[in-house]
Amino acid sequence: MLRKFLFWSHLVVGISIGIVVFIMSATGVLLTYEAQLVEWDDAKHRVLSQPDAPKLTTDQVLNLVRKKHPNENHVYIQWINDEGRAIPVWAGSHRYLLSPYSGEIIQTGESGLVEFFHFVTELHRWLAFEGQQKNIAKSVTAYSNLLFLFLIITGAYLWLPRRIRWSSLKAHLLFKLRFKSLHAKHFNWHHVFGVWAIVPLFVIAATATVFHFQWANNALYSAYGEDAPEPRKKREYVELIDGKQSYQQLFNIAKQHAIDNDAENWHSMWLEFGREKGTTRFYIDRSLANDYSVAYALFLDNDTAEVVRVKRNTDWPKGAQAWGVVRFLHTGEYFGIIGQTLAGLGSLAACFLAYTGFTLSWRRLVAPYFRRNQKSTLLTKGIEE
Repeated sequence: MLRKFLFWSHLVVGISIGIVVFIMSATGVLLTYEAQLVEWDDAKHRVLSQPDAPKLTTDQVLNLVRKKHPNENHVYIQWINDEGRAIPVWAGSHRYLLSPYSGEIIQTGESGLVEFFHFVTELHRWLAFEGQQKNIAKSVTAYSNLLFLFLIITGAYLWLPRRIRWSSLKAHLLFKLRFKSLHAKHFNWHHVFGVWAIVPLFVIAATATVFHFQWANNALYSAYGEDAPEPRKKREYVELIDGKQSYQQLFNIAKQHAIDNDAENWHSMWLEFGREKGTTRFYIDRSLANDYSVAYALFLDNDTAEVVRVKRNTDWPKGAQAWGVVRFLHTGEYFGIIGQTLAGLGSLAACFLAYTGFTLSWRRLVAPYFRRNQKSTLLTKGIEE
């Protein structure tokens, strides 16, 4: 009776959320290597080294941005530790790629690839709805994800054969080469994809609950005896006033700080202006912005160039550190490129699970009705003849 109850619960829930699960899974596949693809997209704009043309200083880059947006106090400059790389800069919401030698604007705004990933992310999180419909769509994806966890758990139980023996397990573990029917093929696929993807799919779905539900977020922080932080308010940026030190000098000090702290192989260094009065924030990152453990923030005084403070991942409260782990477990990035690949393959398997689940449900629930209807029609015609 338990097996029968779980089977029908599994089937009904699967039909109810199958389309949403398929969309979230398909978009998850597309987002698998987002960080690497965005990095490759920016690297395409590398400028050939020009021996006679010195590279722009940080002060020169900042002045170019301020001339273009004189009323914008919040500015980012991202230096990439790679010769000839174009310089990404932000003035508020305005983004540019600048030549590191001439300051010429190579690109305005985000690239087509980045815009594509923005759309895929919105589709993944709230089905790309806007306005009031966006909040409804967020609830739909949140509860669909929660019910998907139910499908994973019940599917694991239903996957087990009634009699545990190798011949039965083998049929559910390995893909068959020949099938008697399309139904048999989809039945085999549903079981094989389900068992091999169960671990990454459980991790993906379980970690997503922290993003979707406040009770899950509270539970994560309470496990470390902490209260979950309130939703972030929009930061008020201060007036951007230059100090006695040049920003290039501050940048050089930040680079030396990275060398002294085993981060000389940093990939990028973000300079943030206008965040705090009298200081410049440097975010020194050895990853593609997908590993908090190898990045840290350095604040330097604009007048004295002294270190105001350093904030590393280990300086965060334990709950916040755990949240960071959950963040990158969801995408697989916590385990690097291998983890990303496993997360992507798990998402691809979920697409097949949704598809085969629908076809198997159609054969069980809908196809018999059409067969009965067709049989009744033929029988009626026979009687009339």
